[in-house]
Amino acid sequence: MLVVAIVIASLLAGLGIWRSYRARKMQGTRASVPLPAKTRPQGGVASPSVPDAVRVEQANHLVTERLWKLAFAVPREPQILVSAHARVRDSVSAFIGLDTLDPRFFPRRPTLMPQLLRAMDDPYTATDKLSRIVAHDPVLTSDVLRLANSPLYRASPTPIETIQRAIVVLGVDALRGLVATAMLQPVFRATRSNFPRFPRMLWERTERAARAAELYALKSQPQDRFEAQLLILLSALGPLVIYGVTLDVYSRHPQLTPNPTLCVVLIAALGKQVSLRVARDWEISPRLVAAIERSPGEALTMALCVGELLGTLSLLHTQNVINDDEGLATAKEAGLTAAVIAPIWERLTTAE
Repeated sequence: MLVVAIVIASLLAGLGIWRSYRARKMQGTRASVPLPAKTRPQGGVASPSVPDAVRVEQANHLVTERLWKLAFAVPREPQILVSAHARVRDSVSAFIGLDTLDPRFFPRRPTLMPQLLRAMDDPYTATDKLSRIVAHDPVLTSDVLRLANSPLYRASPTPIETIQRAIVVLGVDALRGLVATAMLQPVFRATRSNFPRFPRMLWERTERAARAAELYALKSQPQDRFEAQLLILLSALGPLVIYGVTLDVYSRHPQLTPNPTLCVVLIAALGKQVSLRVARDWEISPRLVAAIERSPGEALTMALCVGELLGTLSLLHTQNVINDDEGLATAKEAGLTAAVIAPIWERLTTAE
């Protein structure tokens, strides 16, 4: 028993040291770290010392952790982690810190993404360019039309059967977001036997968050509705990479059963860092990179934080983890007003 206690104590100490190192390294991105309960804003009363985006991100961090615990089926009782799990943790952290991105885990930029981004910058021929981009790929066409007819986006009882009609019904800006979403969806398809529920739930959260971010941007910064959707997609790639790397490291230690709690901890600690690496590797604009960093000076930061928070809450709602009142109360405690929340929440929950 003494040996076991020593091992556990050593592991916990290692986790503490590692988290302290990560905290020091990532100063300036405090939005990902929840405030202690005694200082967390309560009752939706704005705190003059905490920017709105930071408050929303704090709430997002907490509810996202709750969702990932559900996805990984984390047991309520704390698990005993032997020292070998600490080596897995360190291996994952070291792998993510390598200078070269391993194509086995880091998704490549979709071939059509540069064309889509160029079309976004050309307001005069964007419709024609988008139509040609989509028409060249039958699979992409099918996925875009499926998304356009999904409960999240479909606004009329008449089905959308062509890209041209999708442009008319949804508008060019909305179609851009759907094209980007359809391009990235294959990346999220589960190919592993361990915790296959996680990539499925991550993707569903991403779809919902992208729609929520777009609806938020329509009110606050309509010119950025496509960028808001793209931000959500990029932000989701980091957790997906950590998931793949962690399970790959575990596969080299067949004597170990992958620990769900450690998976959640690693995704929370490293996910944003990896999303930033992917965004930079894909040569995404500095504005989007700043938003992924949760820079309070970038207007898109709020769209990302609000989108993820409401997308996560709505998915927890579909899983019967929370009810309407709890979801709305959480958003209000983060500082969001009823005028902002209500129409987006109604759209997301009606899609269930």
